[in-house]
Amino acid sequence: MKNYAFKWLTQRITASILIPLTFWFIYSAISLSKMTYSEIEIFFQSYVNAFLFFVMMQSMLLHSKLGLQTIIEDYVTSKKTAKFIKVSINYLIYFIMILITVNLVRMVF
Repeated sequence: MKNYAFKWLTQRITASILIPLTFWFIYSAISLSKMTYSEIEIFFQSYVNAFLFFVMMQSMLLHSKLGLQTIIEDYVTSKKTAKFIKVSINYLIYFIMILITVNLVRMVF
């Protein structure tokens, strides 16, 4: 499978994952808005909630990364600038992914 086809398919898969998780997150966010800090900690200590939040955030970040890379490939004409922006986006996305993972692990365990 060519790189563009893989990116296209991956973006569709992450979008499909995000649809039900967005409804879960909206419902949870409404519930969380009425909770105290300690109740929110208990909410995220639940394996199910932590897992769903983890999958949603990782899918959202991957989906965003693919979308931003497509925009850069289509609209940035300078190869050097495009490469710099792509590398910067990759570092930022992976840093955020690691940060989310570490913090969720700390909250759950």
